[in-house]
Amino acid sequence: MSTIEAWIALDLLPAIGPRTVRKLLERFHSPERILSTPVSEIKESGILNKAQIEALRNGPDEQKVGEVLGALEAADAYALCLDDPAYPAVLRQIEDPPSVLYVKGSLDGFEPAVAIVGTRSPSHYGKETAFTLARDLSTHGISIVSGLARGIDREAHLGALDGIAVTVAVLGSGVDTIYPPEHADLSDAIAKKGAVVSEFPPGTKPDARNFPRRNRIISGLSAGVIVIEASLPSGAMITARFAGEQGRLVMAVPGAVTNVRSQGPHHLIRQGATLVQGAQDVIAEIAPQVKSLLSDTEPSLKQQDMIVSLVMGTPLSIEEIARELQVDIPEATRRVSMLELEGAIRRIEGNRFVVRSNNG
Repeated sequence: MSTIEAWIALDLLPAIGPRTVRKLLERFHSPERILSTPVSEIKESGILNKAQIEALRNGPDEQKVGEVLGALEAADAYALCLDDPAYPAVLRQIEDPPSVLYVKGSLDGFEPAVAIVGTRSPSHYGKETAFTLARDLSTHGISIVSGLARGIDREAHLGALDGIAVTVAVLGSGVDTIYPPEHADLSDAIAKKGAVVSEFPPGTKPDARNFPRRNRIISGLSAGVIVIEASLPSGAMITARFAGEQGRLVMAVPGAVTNVRSQGPHHLIRQGATLVQGAQDVIAEIAPQVKSLLSDTEPSLKQQDMIVSLVMGTPLSIEEIARELQVDIPEATRRVSMLELEGAIRRIEGNRFVVRSNNG
C-alpha cells in the first residue's frame, strides 16, 4: 500500500476522526505504521475508544480506497495528505485539520485569504456588498474562501472571479458532487482559477451533518472571516465561532436594523468583531498577517525599485505592471500588494498605482 493509499485508508476508517488521527500520528508517526501496528499495541496507548479499536481491528477497506482513487481521476481531482508539503500550512495549524483534503483545481498561491459567508437568502444590499467586497479584495491580491452555497457564498465567489486573486470553494459533499446542482458551472469556473476542496471523499452526498464540519475548513483556510447578513442560528455564525476558536479575525458588515438578517453581524460587532464597510477595512485589519504571508515572496530591492520607477511618472494598472515586469498577474499583484502595504505606492481611481508622496 502506497503512502497516499494509506492516508486514504486511514481517513476512511469509521469512528476515527481528524483529532484522533492527529493523536495517532504523534505516537506512531505515519499512516502506514498506524495500519501495520498490532491493534493490541495501539489499544495500550489509550488513544482509541472501543468503537475506534474495532474499526482499526477490521482494517482498511482496500476496495473502497481503489474506488476513491478512481473517482478522483475521473473528476480530474487529487488528494492532499496532511504531511504533503503542498497541504495548506494555514489549515494544518488548526486543532483538527482534515487528514486528507480532496482538491479539484490548485491551491497554489491562494494565501493570503479571507472568508466571506452569510445567508442563503440575501437582500439586494447583501448580494451587492458580497460581490463588491470580494471583487475589491481579490483585486488587492486577497483570495476569497466560501462555501459555494446559494446567496452570499455565490456572490462572493462571483466577485472574486471578477478580480485577480484565486477563490476557493469548500464543500459539504465530495468534489464530484456539487451542491446546489445549479452551481456546477460556477464550480468549474472556480476550479479553473482556484480550487474546489472537501474533506469528504468523492461520491459523498450533501448531508446536513457535513456542513458544520466543512465550516471549520472555511475559517481554517483564512486569515479572517467576514459575515454578511446572517441570522443568529446559522452556518455563517458557526463559521465565525470556528474563526474565533482558531485565532482567526472575525469581521462583520452591518445592515439595516429592520432586517432580521442583520442580527448575526450586529451580534458579532457587539462582541468585538471588526465592523467592515469596504475592502480597505479588511486590508487594514489583516495587514500584519498579510505582511507575514508575503514576506517569503517579498520583492527584492531591485524589483521594488523597478516597480516604483514604473509608477513614478505615469499611473499604471496591475496588467501594465505585470507586462513590464514580464510576470503573470497574480505574481505582479503579490509584489504590488507588498509595496502598497509598506506605503511605497498607493492605489488611485481606475485601479492604477502611483508612488506615494511624502505628504501621503
